Amino acid sequence: MSIQKKLLLSVLSLCLPCMTLAAPDEQWQATTLSDETLQKVQRTLVDYQQCVNDETRAHSDDRLDSRAITDIVLKKCEQRLGAVKTAFDAEKVPSDVSERYMRSRRTHAARNILKTVMGIQALQAGAGRLPVEAPHNNN
Repeated sequence: MSIQKKLLLSVLSLCLPCMTLAAPDEQWQATTLSDETLQKVQRTLVDYQQCVNDETRAHSDDRLDSRAITDIVLKKCEQRLGAVKTAFDAEKVPSDVSERYMRSRRTHAARNILKTVMGIQALQAGAGRLPVEAPHNNN
């Protein structure tokens, strides 16, 4: 037996006792969400994205830090995302699953807003429309 296989087996033998399975009644069984719920979630996400896009455009000329603009946009549009959580709750999706989904949508939106705003600010600074500022101190 090669040394790599021995190492792999010894690592697996250490990890296997640590793994525990949830009791069958505690595991969420994947269910099919109704077409109505899926459509509602899709419409809500389109509405949320439209809000994010509109608010990002509205604040594109602000002379604020890109993170501050991102926070403003996310706070302004957050209420629209609530309908997704409501739809998931109505379908009895476990809260940890729905919260993870909501967190991923927020994170995805925040990354896109930051990327867009930083790009706009870089273009404006290059064109002389915005002063180039020193890096922000996170303290």
